[in-house]
Amino acid sequence: MFRKNTSILNISCKRILKEHVYKNKNYLISLIVFLILVLTSYLAFHNFPSKKIAEGNIDNTNVTVIESHNSSTMQDINSLNKTNSENNLIIKAEDTLINDNRGVPVLYYHSVSDSADNEVTITPAMLKTQLKYIQDEGYVTLTLSEFKSYILDNSPIPKKSIVITFDDGYMDNYYNAFPILKDLNMKATIFCITCELDGSYYLSKDAIVEMSNNGIDIQSHTVTHPKLDEMTYDKQLIELTESKKTLESITGKKIDSVAYPFGNFNNDSVKAAKEAGYTLGFTTKRGLSDRDDDPLKLDRIYINSKYDMNTFKEILTETKK
Repeated sequence: MFRKNTSILNISCKRILKEHVYKNKNYLISLIVFLILVLTSYLAFHNFPSKKIAEGNIDNTNVTVIESHNSSTMQDINSLNKTNSENNLIIKAEDTLINDNRGVPVLYYHSVSDSADNEVTITPAMLKTQLKYIQDEGYVTLTLSEFKSYILDNSPIPKKSIVITFDDGYMDNYYNAFPILKDLNMKATIFCITCELDGSYYLSKDAIVEMSNNGIDIQSHTVTHPKLDEMTYDKQLIELTESKKTLESITGKKIDSVAYPFGNFNNDSVKAAKEAGYTLGFTTKRGLSDRDDDPLKLDRIYINSKYDMNTFKEILTETKK
């Protein structure tokens, strides 16, 4: 009887031992797997910075840099951060930063409407086609603050930079151009005439505020759109000063750029613009805006609504300094 009990005990002990070993074996395997996962995650994390998206907020600037490849690029980006402290400039890896004086194309449009019956009124469909082409070609749209930093402060900008502007400030810019710009996430500037901001023909104050708060720069195109070069200095100064005051009171932002109506200006216009507090002045002379220009006599590129896409592409790519 004792032997029988001993045998039963031995069998029970062996079973318990076997189960214990089995459980420990599973635990050991689980532990090994866990350690492998931890080690893999650790190695992946420490190899990731060269490929990860680095986001910085320097001097209140939101600058996103995707796959930066070298230290010189990072130095340029840091410089760009410091000189564009109020802007949100997105730079991708393929957007090589430049700091030479090759110039920037500044396009200018006017009205945007389906009833495009003249050369200064472009249809929304054609505007979107042109802007989409610009985007697909890798251009980066600049605010006037970013552009001013390039012109006046020698700040670097993406290699394929461009400025989009609209003259006069028609209400259809809000209805037809603004949604396209938002959809494409592109920046632009509207130079506004301020004599009738009632929303019937020219922009309403509410539309100006909404666009100003959503990536559209609002700047001056005088009060009544006169031919400045036919006016006395004092009258020019009034046109430039009053427009500036009106827009600043609406947007709550500094207005420091003006587009001369019809492209007409003279030495008094430049002097009055400077006295009124403008730092940039835009003409209608075709060319790239560069650092050799007088900052109050900057070139632009007129976009005639009758241009087909081949003409548009040629003008964009062939216009020189």
